[in-house]
Amino acid sequence: MGSDVARMAPATRSDIEESVNARGESLDLSIVIVGYNSRDDLGRCLKAIEASEDVAASETIVVDNASSDDTGELVSREFPWVRLFENLSNVGLSRAVNRGIREARGRYVLVLNPDIQIGSRSLDVLVDFMDGHGDVGIAGAKLLNTDGSLQHSCRAFYTFWTLVLRRTFLGAVFKRSRTIHRHLMLDYDHETPREVDWILGACMLVRRDALADVGPMDERFFLYFEDVDWCYRMWRGGWKVYYVPASVMMHRHARESARPGVNRQLVAHLLSLAHFYEKWGGLIYALKRHRRILLSSLLLISDLVAVNAGFTLAYLLRSSLRGFLTKPLFGVEVYWAFLIFSNIMFLITFAFFGLYDARQEREPWTDTFLRVIRASAVAAIILMASTFLASTTVYSRVLVGTFSVLVAFLVSIQRAGLGQLHSQIRAGSFDLARVAIVGTGRTAVRLAEGIASRPDLGYDLAGLVDPGLGEHEPSAVPVIGTLDNLIELVETQRLEEIIFADPELPNSEISDFLLRARRSTVDVRMVSGLTGIMTQRARVEEFLDTPVVTFEREALLGAKAGIKRALDIAGALVLLAAWSPVLSISALLSKARRGRGPLTGSARVGRDQVGYRMFVFHPENPAPPIRRFTVRHGLDRFPALINVLRGEMSLVGPEPLIPAIAARCDARSRVRFDARPGVVGLSQVAGAQVGPSDDAATALDAYYVQNWSLGSDLRIIIRWLLRSAGGRASR
Repeated sequence: MGSDVARMAPATRSDIEESVNARGESLDLSIVIVGYNSRDDLGRCLKAIEASEDVAASETIVVDNASSDDTGELVSREFPWVRLFENLSNVGLSRAVNRGIREARGRYVLVLNPDIQIGSRSLDVLVDFMDGHGDVGIAGAKLLNTDGSLQHSCRAFYTFWTLVLRRTFLGAVFKRSRTIHRHLMLDYDHETPREVDWILGACMLVRRDALADVGPMDERFFLYFEDVDWCYRMWRGGWKVYYVPASVMMHRHARESARPGVNRQLVAHLLSLAHFYEKWGGLIYALKRHRRILLSSLLLISDLVAVNAGFTLAYLLRSSLRGFLTKPLFGVEVYWAFLIFSNIMFLITFAFFGLYDARQEREPWTDTFLRVIRASAVAAIILMASTFLASTTVYSRVLVGTFSVLVAFLVSIQRAGLGQLHSQIRAGSFDLARVAIVGTGRTAVRLAEGIASRPDLGYDLAGLVDPGLGEHEPSAVPVIGTLDNLIELVETQRLEEIIFADPELPNSEISDFLLRARRSTVDVRMVSGLTGIMTQRARVEEFLDTPVVTFEREALLGAKAGIKRALDIAGALVLLAAWSPVLSISALLSKARRGRGPLTGSARVGRDQVGYRMFVFHPENPAPPIRRFTVRHGLDRFPALINVLRGEMSLVGPEPLIPAIAARCDARSRVRFDARPGVVGLSQVAGAQVGPSDDAATALDAYYVQNWSLGSDLRIIIRWLLRSAGGRASR
């Protein structure tokens, strides 16, 4: 509890805020209320808070979720002592609550619904209870209906039969079911404090230390089940959840999801229910632990469908050409043996090229596409060769060739479709891989915050694991445990992946964990000081009875550099020829309007840190609407094709740096100067919105230089073309 001075109650709620802030003292309590079209309820709630006799030093925060009933105006006009934050759209309850929590300054945070009216001294009772019970993470008040009857706001966790009886017509049939009694705790007198599984999110007092341990609300829950999940995580994190009946509040509760028929609240409720069981359900967890087998099986089955569909289409196409081809086409029954052989060969070659490796699910579609093309080409060669071993009068080589092309096309389309479907599923926060990051330093925090800001990556961040090295970078990401109990965290947190993100962590600690976790299905990644010199051909092998790491360099040296240069010249000539009409028209317009050409030079640092002038559009050319179009579609980089022909740049390469940024590059970053800068590059198509001076962009450019191949250039160009076509070529 705060000091005695902090407990002195000023005359008004405004005086409380001013008095506490003037003394620079911490607050006991931060009240966070999320409003959405709840003007009248919120007004009654705030009036009750303003008139309360509680002496706990407190503040009130209202987060409005883009209400259309002038809720924000009401708060600003009639309750100036409230700290108001207005979202531009309805971001959901959990995300809005978390915004309020980030702004809160109190030792405790009270999450309150706008349809709550606090009772006499009810806030003080909750704060006093939490002060006297240091192991309680969340506490809830007794809630009453508007007629004074008890509202069952403390519950037991859901079971399968609870869901059946609470969410179907069977609940009305079996009203006296023991399952319902247990879930609603109907046998409890609701008069004495007690531990409970969870409490309604309408009134939840949360300890600041517990927040630091388990984190805020899970934002995948748009509405409903965010309270169940939060309490469940509290229990798993070693904190208790308590019901405190001495604190009494009235709740104008209207369960929208229970109304007859399908409505938005019911849909939100069902989605949140699915999220909860997808996150914590035992069966789903078991399936996710074997997701690689399931995913590989799905891909294999879908490829079988594509192969046989390709043969069917090829046969029908060949049949339609009978009048143009002289050789006869035999009946489809003649091809049964060939079709079986083809299925086997395509599956074998696809497996050989890694198309059934579930770890490839996160690779860009362009990489998968190139794998499919290479695998299909090998399979086509084998199938075409096999026709020479059989009777030449049986198998149509036109059919075989068409068949192979169609399989490559259908498998590529099918993989793209499955990838898009999976992306949509993950965009809905389903099938997320739960990950923990070992480390509390700068690298670990940067990775954690990056994962949290990129939901498209498909990760559910459990938190950080303290390796015990003493470095603690400030972060809102919770620390869920230590390296000593990492094995237990794999089970309790249901982790699917662990990232060791502290380069200072001894290798012995990592190897010890790998040995202890060898029977688990958790994947392990490691941030290492070796990443600056690693190439795609790094491997572990035995040398004089000692395991050593061997690096086969893929630098741009010798013949490889010559091949890349030849392709640069050919590509630049083709692109300039296609672009020359646009450039000519732009030059004429610029000369007529401003008396100068459309291009200018900008200082850059190139290969071997030699300076040059990169051709760019003049800042005043083209006109703003055209400029926005060219930037979105990446056409603003086309003037640099002139630099490609002059040998100063390449079609694909590291980001061209201005001298001021290049001068700040350390020794490791200067590896990017081993290659010509690129018109496009890996750091532009990687998906992250990074600037040329960012560590992430530097690492990507260094990786490109050390891992160059014609295939990597082709993948980057394809990915850039896709981003350009979609208007996403700019950073």
